[in-house]
Amino acid sequence: MPRSGTWYSFYFFEFLDVFLTGRKTLNTRLDLHVHHGLKIGKLHAHCICPGFMETCDGALREYWDQLEFYTPGYNYGYGLFIEGNEPAFSPLQNPDVRIVYLYRNPLDQIASFYRHIQAHREPSTRAYVDDRGQERVFANMSDFLRHAGIQSYLKQYLTYHLMQKVAPQQVLCIRYEDLMDDPRGAFTHAVHFLSKQVESLDGLGVAIEKALNASKKESLKNLERVMGASLGRDQAIPTESHLRGGEIGKWQTELTSEDLDLAKEEFARAGLNLGETGLT
Repeated sequence: MPRSGTWYSFYFFEFLDVFLTGRKTLNTRLDLHVHHGLKIGKLHAHCICPGFMETCDGALREYWDQLEFYTPGYNYGYGLFIEGNEPAFSPLQNPDVRIVYLYRNPLDQIASFYRHIQAHREPSTRAYVDDRGQERVFANMSDFLRHAGIQSYLKQYLTYHLMQKVAPQQVLCIRYEDLMDDPRGAFTHAVHFLSKQVESLDGLGVAIEKALNASKKESLKNLERVMGASLGRDQAIPTESHLRGGEIGKWQTELTSEDLDLAKEEFARAGLNLGETGLT
């Protein structure tokens, strides 16, 4: 999920591979990379869960089809890598596939995403298309929640929520809140889930500790200064960082009780309980 530890997790695994293999280069873009340390090919991207469209039908599928991503960034990885290659990526077709999904409670995710697009280099991210086909700039965070945030969140989240039930041995969902509370535990769990070779790796524990240290917020902000751009390279202001507060529960100072009620109603329409997402 965008704004749910994307770059934190990306660089944790990058540094982990560096410390396991001794390679001298560092990948800096979300992409498909081979990590020789864990002996995996890893696609790190925003997208819906492979296998969902083959699995989901009935009323839930009709509901999901009506939802829209207001910006393609929520699903760019599917069209770029997975579409047309489903046999390689779908847990229904490839028993070796392992998927780890990081997600955040929706109101904090929406608050963080809205803040992020204020300095985005693409002005279209600050607007939506209304029922008359007119482009309208989001007036405020509540406006964003109503016309884009909840729909985009559910359009992605629902796919993993279902596929984790269908293929629990291949799809692991990790809450952002749990990652922030215990990064060592969450990342160690993800490493063991992803790699069949992990039990035979020498020095894994030491490499994990080094990777945790190297991927701390302060370290990644230093990397941004070296790069001369935000980690996502999507901010119009050169000094704008991709990493901001990351507080849990910040939505309470940014959104209203009416926003919360609307979110609860929309999650109920999808057959979900908003509280199950880690809302605090």
